[in-house]
Amino acid sequence: MGCAQGQVTSPFPPDAPEHEALTAASPYLADENFSLRQDYWQGILTTKTGKGLKLQFFKGNTYRLFFGVAPSALPKTGTLHLHLYNADGDQVAHAQGEVGKAAVALHLKNTLKTGLYLVLMRVEVPPGPLAGEEVPAVMFYGWQ
Repeated sequence: MGCAQGQVTSPFPPDAPEHEALTAASPYLADENFSLRQDYWQGILTTKTGKGLKLQFFKGNTYRLFFGVAPSALPKTGTLHLHLYNADGDQVAHAQGEVGKAAVALHLKNTLKTGLYLVLMRVEVPPGPLAGEEVPAVMFYGWQ
Protein backbone atom coordinates (compact mmCIF):
# COMPACT_ATOMS: atom_id res chain seq x y z
CA MET A 1 0.00 0.00 0.00
CA GLY A 2 1.47 3.29 -0.98
CA CYS A 3 0.32 6.69 0.27
CA ALA A 4 0.37 9.80 -1.84
CA GLN A 5 -1.03 12.99 -0.34
CA GLY A 6 -3.10 11.06 2.21
CA GLN A 7 -4.69 8.61 -0.23
CA VAL A 8 -4.05 4.89 -0.14
CA THR A 9 -3.22 3.30 -3.48
CA SER A 10 -3.73 -0.35 -4.32
CA PRO A 11 -1.14 -2.51 -6.11
CA PHE A 12 -4.06 -4.36 -7.76
CA PRO A 13 -5.85 -3.37 -10.98
CA PRO A 14 -9.21 -1.56 -10.53
CA ASP A 15 -11.23 -4.62 -11.58
CA ALA A 16 -9.56 -6.92 -9.03
CA PRO A 17 -11.49 -8.05 -5.96
CA GLU A 18 -8.40 -7.15 -3.87
CA HIS A 19 -8.67 -3.55 -5.09
CA GLU A 20 -12.31 -3.37 -3.96
CA ALA A 21 -11.67 -4.92 -0.53
CA LEU A 22 -8.60 -2.75 0.12
CA THR A 23 -10.50 0.36 -0.96
CA ALA A 24 -13.13 -0.51 1.66
CA ALA A 25 -10.30 -1.01 4.20
CA SER A 26 -8.48 2.23 3.31
CA PRO A 27 -10.01 4.38 6.11
CA TYR A 28 -8.38 2.07 8.67
CA LEU A 29 -5.00 1.42 7.04
CA ALA A 30 -3.45 4.69 8.21
CA ASP A 31 -4.37 3.92 11.85
CA GLU A 32 -1.23 2.59 13.54
CA ASN A 33 -3.39 0.63 16.00
CA PHE A 34 -5.05 -1.33 13.17
CA SER A 35 -3.31 -4.49 11.90
CA LEU A 36 -4.38 -5.92 8.53
CA ARG A 37 -3.45 -9.57 8.05
CA GLN A 38 -1.03 -10.04 5.18
CA ASP A 39 -2.65 -13.30 4.11
CA TYR A 40 -6.23 -13.36 2.97
CA TRP A 41 -8.84 -15.66 1.45
CA GLN A 42 -9.30 -15.55 -2.31
CA GLY A 43 -11.37 -17.73 -4.57
CA ILE A 44 -14.46 -18.02 -6.70
CA LEU A 45 -18.01 -17.75 -5.37
CA THR A 46 -21.15 -18.39 -7.33
CA THR A 47 -24.39 -16.58 -6.84
CA LYS A 48 -25.84 -19.96 -5.78
CA THR A 49 -23.18 -20.85 -3.20
CA GLY A 50 -21.24 -18.77 -0.73
CA LYS A 51 -18.07 -19.51 1.19
CA GLY A 52 -17.47 -20.12 4.87
CA LEU A 53 -14.25 -19.55 6.81
CA LYS A 54 -13.41 -20.24 10.43
CA LEU A 55 -11.40 -17.51 12.15
CA GLN A 56 -10.24 -17.18 15.74
CA PHE A 57 -11.20 -13.90 17.37
CA PHE A 58 -10.01 -12.77 20.79
CA LYS A 59 -12.23 -11.11 23.37
CA GLY A 60 -11.53 -7.39 23.66
CA ASN A 61 -10.31 -6.88 20.08
CA THR A 62 -12.18 -4.96 17.44
CA TYR A 63 -12.30 -6.78 14.09
CA ARG A 64 -12.98 -5.42 10.62
CA LEU A 65 -13.66 -7.73 7.69
CA PHE A 66 -13.55 -6.55 4.07
CA PHE A 67 -15.22 -8.66 1.39
CA GLY A 68 -14.67 -7.63 -2.22
CA VAL A 69 -15.49 -9.04 -5.65
CA ALA A 70 -14.40 -8.20 -9.18
CA PRO A 71 -16.73 -5.37 -10.28
CA SER A 72 -17.00 -6.68 -13.85
CA ALA A 73 -18.16 -10.11 -12.58
CA LEU A 74 -20.76 -8.78 -10.13
CA PRO A 75 -24.27 -8.81 -11.59
CA LYS A 76 -25.71 -5.27 -11.54
CA THR A 77 -28.45 -6.47 -9.18
CA GLY A 78 -25.99 -8.31 -6.90
CA THR A 79 -25.66 -7.58 -3.20
CA LEU A 80 -22.74 -8.71 -1.03
CA HIS A 81 -23.35 -10.15 2.44
CA LEU A 82 -21.02 -11.02 5.33
CA HIS A 83 -22.42 -13.05 8.23
CA LEU A 84 -20.55 -13.85 11.44
CA TYR A 85 -21.59 -16.75 13.71
CA ASN A 86 -20.25 -17.82 17.09
CA ALA A 87 -19.43 -21.42 18.06
CA ASP A 88 -23.04 -21.98 19.18
CA GLY A 89 -24.33 -21.13 15.70
CA ASP A 90 -25.79 -17.77 16.71
CA GLN A 91 -25.36 -14.89 14.26
CA VAL A 92 -23.40 -12.15 16.08
CA ALA A 93 -22.93 -9.69 13.20
CA HIS A 94 -24.09 -9.11 9.62
CA ALA A 95 -23.18 -6.58 6.95
CA GLN A 96 -25.07 -6.07 3.72
CA GLY A 97 -23.60 -4.07 0.87
CA GLU A 98 -25.41 -1.77 -1.50
CA VAL A 99 -26.90 -3.21 -4.68
CA GLY A 100 -24.23 -3.27 -7.41
CA LYS A 101 -21.36 -2.29 -5.06
CA ALA A 102 -18.35 -4.62 -5.20
CA ALA A 103 -17.27 -4.43 -1.53
CA VAL A 104 -18.76 -4.58 1.95
CA ALA A 105 -17.18 -4.19 5.39
CA LEU A 106 -18.21 -5.74 8.70
CA HIS A 107 -17.22 -4.34 12.11
CA LEU A 108 -17.22 -6.40 15.31
CA LYS A 109 -16.13 -5.26 18.75
CA ASN A 110 -15.66 -8.66 20.35
CA THR A 111 -17.21 -8.34 23.80
CA LEU A 112 -18.29 -11.97 23.57
CA LYS A 113 -15.47 -14.46 24.09
CA THR A 114 -12.27 -15.78 22.57
CA GLY A 115 -12.95 -18.62 20.16
CA LEU A 116 -13.65 -19.73 16.64
CA TYR A 117 -16.16 -17.79 14.60
CA LEU A 118 -17.67 -18.72 11.25
CA VAL A 119 -17.61 -16.07 8.52
CA LEU A 120 -20.03 -16.61 5.64
CA MET A 121 -19.62 -14.63 2.43
CA ARG A 122 -22.27 -14.60 -0.27
CA VAL A 123 -23.47 -12.74 -3.34
CA GLU A 124 -27.25 -12.41 -3.52
CA VAL A 125 -29.07 -11.86 -6.82
CA PRO A 126 -32.77 -11.97 -7.63
CA PRO A 127 -33.97 -15.24 -9.22
CA GLY A 128 -33.29 -15.42 -12.93
CA PRO A 129 -30.58 -16.13 -15.49
CA LEU A 130 -27.77 -14.69 -13.33
CA ALA A 131 -28.40 -17.20 -10.55
CA GLY A 132 -25.29 -19.27 -11.40
CA GLU A 133 -22.66 -16.63 -12.20
CA GLU A 134 -19.08 -17.15 -10.95
CA VAL A 135 -17.58 -14.19 -9.12
CA PRO A 136 -13.87 -13.82 -8.18
CA ALA A 137 -13.77 -12.73 -4.53
CA VAL A 138 -11.46 -11.98 -1.58
CA MET A 139 -11.82 -11.38 2.12
CA PHE A 140 -9.27 -9.44 4.17
CA TYR A 141 -9.52 -8.81 7.89
CA GLY A 142 -7.71 -6.99 10.60
CA TRP A 143 -8.00 -5.99 14.25
CA GLN A 144 -7.13 -3.40 16.82
